[in-house]
Amino acid sequence: MSQALSEADLSALKARFEAASRAASAPTSASSPDGAATSAGSPVLDVTDATSQAEIVERSLQVLVLVDLWASWCGPCTVLSPMLERLAREANGAWILAKVNVDANPRIAQLFGVQSIPMVVAVAGGQPVDAFAGVPKEPQIRQWLSGLLDASAP
Repeated sequence: MSQALSEADLSALKARFEAASRAASAPTSASSPDGAATSAGSPVLDVTDATSQAEIVERSLQVLVLVDLWASWCGPCTVLSPMLERLAREANGAWILAKVNVDANPRIAQLFGVQSIPMVVAVAGGQPVDAFAGVPKEPQIRQWLSGLLDASAP
């Protein structure tokens, strides 16, 4: 899957993410523009520009976070997102799915350098570590996840 984005792309993404993480040292108290609400124990989170620091960066210090960048008008997103949600629930907390509507949250989309959707970025230790664009088959996603989890295991 890592062939989907070159190492140079991932390095640039990591640099943008680090810079934005430093700039967003304190989460804002602004309410979510799309009314997203998540329960503390859910493996699937709706993330906004206002909550991205806590829900992506800070969570990734404890557990692998997959950021699903999508939009309501995106046909392939309607295939990938439900598959990722099901896999997140099956994983029982081994990783978290952070869903980001790129139309409602342009800052996050800009930070990740989104040029096409769907796009999924794996974040571990506060940094993007791998990504893919498009809709791979479920066995490919499972294999990719397995590799990420193995690599992030202590």
